Amino acid sequence: MTTSEHIAALTALVETYVVAMTRGDRPTLERIFFDRASEVGHYEGELLWNSRDAFIAMCEDAADAETDPFWAINSVSVQGDIAQVHVENDWAGMRFDDFLTLLLHEGSWRIVSKVYRIR
Repeated sequence: MTTSEHIAALTALVETYVVAMTRGDRPTLERIFFDRASEVGHYEGELLWNSRDAFIAMCEDAADAETDPFWAINSVSVQGDIAQVHVENDWAGMRFDDFLTLLLHEGSWRIVSKVYRIR
């Protein structure tokens, strides 16, 4: 895979991630996150450290099927089979900076971790 092919695949995954997160799409989120992935950041002054399934449950609770979510990739770094993507996005009425760490496994990029901040 060339660098441009990796970036195209990562861009498609980020779009899938933002739409699935906004709509609370459990099957899609389960497919793009590794089982043992985590979501970490500060929320209302407290450290929040969620498992993949706890994160998905929050997405289901805040789901909005009518929203066309805003998102933009601010940076991408690919080194062999690992990548980091900085994505700015809206979720549940808040603007976030998400740093997604990804691994190319069995021909597909999947999310290992999400670290975020609320703007």
